[in-house]
Amino acid sequence: MSAPPSKDALLADLDRVVQDALAWFEGPGRATGARVDRWQARDVLMHFLYFHDATAWGIESAVLGGPVWPVAGDSDTVNEVCRRLHEHETFDELLQAVRQAHARLAHAVRRAPDLDRPCLRRASGEVLTGRQRLELLARHWAEHVRELRGAAG
Repeated sequence: MSAPPSKDALLADLDRVVQDALAWFEGPGRATGARVDRWQARDVLMHFLYFHDATAWGIESAVLGGPVWPVAGDSDTVNEVCRRLHEHETFDELLQAVRQAHARLAHAVRRAPDLDRPCLRRASGEVLTGRQRLELLARHWAEHVRELRGAAG
């Protein structure tokens, strides 16, 4: 069995995926009306913002010996709350907020001595470690952007 990826490798992979996604959102994603289910590009940015911050909050809580960070609702509920909270923001403001959330998460990851600590609890009760969250975020961002690109043609 091979060793799990290092903190630097996890962060580099997530950063690569995020930078690729942001390049798409800054270009074709800005103007597309494409939808995946009911979510447009700006809705996906709002969703990314929340889950990046929630992961950073969870990692910081674990570092402090605090509780596992709770996600209080299922994904549809969280996404709709994010959409409502950010609906008045411009696309540029959302892009900037996502960049800042990514920087906060990267900072939390670099400071964390152990990414294998539980850090986030989904509404279903499932508990995830910092390592699992970083791997999931990278896959999730790539999947959403791939779907949006496909829907945009």
